[in-house]
Amino acid sequence: MLVALEVRAAAPGNANLATAALASPRPRDCRGARGGVDGLWTRARAGDAQRYCDLLARGYARLAQTPAEALVAAQAAEAIVGPAAQVRVLNGRAKLRLGQASAALEQFAKAESEDAQAFLDPKSLHDYARATSLAGKPADAVRLYRTLVSRSALLDDPREKCVLQIEAAAHVLAYTPGGSDEALGYLVQARRESLGLSPWVTGLRLLADVRNGRAEHAPGASPAPSLASLTQPVSTAFDESPLLPPGELEALLAALTEATDPVESRRYAQLFLTHAKSENVWLAQARKKRAEPAAGKGKAH
Repeated sequence: MLVALEVRAAAPGNANLATAALASPRPRDCRGARGGVDGLWTRARAGDAQRYCDLLARGYARLAQTPAEALVAAQAAEAIVGPAAQVRVLNGRAKLRLGQASAALEQFAKAESEDAQAFLDPKSLHDYARATSLAGKPADAVRLYRTLVSRSALLDDPREKCVLQIEAAAHVLAYTPGGSDEALGYLVQARRESLGLSPWVTGLRLLADVRNGRAEHAPGASPAPSLASLTQPVSTAFDESPLLPPGELEALLAALTEATDPVESRRYAQLFLTHAKSENVWLAQARKKRAEPAAGKGKAH
């Protein structure tokens, strides 16, 4: 449900409310009592302004359950005012949920270039980060996840905060040289309100430790998660399961099975090498380890 927040920025004590209003997914042109009277509305007939706002509101309301209808609403809004930045954002969010990550990223990138404030809403920014990752743009994904973490306080859903912290940690760990400490910092935040996502938090902490040669199990540390807790979907809902960079789940599973099932661990390690992006900073380490002779077995193949 969309809520229009009317704020008087000059009023004392309203800084947090003003920030929240700016972060609303509702287009700035559609907020407040006067709605669309200038700016964007020079492109539309006066009678179309309210219809545009209604279409955007309808699109956001249907985004989670029926993204195809949200896309139709975005396209109808575009017919009124053209490809405005906020129309592109809704269009991209709908396409992302329809499995069209590259098309979504194209819309998001154009929206960002046209309006620096297009992604003040953290939910929209989260979708932008996900689309960037899915479309194979690691450096941009890290940039967006770092920005997203700084705005996570604007989210009122603790579970969504945890998901984005986990995703940010996974992307920084995979693509940032020396990024393990930063990633662990995000995981500390996620752990405070994990809400059923603790296997991902614990697993990524373990992966960071293994990669940095700190594989010893510390006293009092959380037990290693089960494979099932990481490989079975948390939910069929789009936003419920964390999105990890390509190959990182396999790297995590390899770390989890290394001591108990070396054969299976090597299989997961090979899958990591197959699926990971060339920008993954742990590829060289994994290739070196893959080439090392297994104890009593000669070289691994």
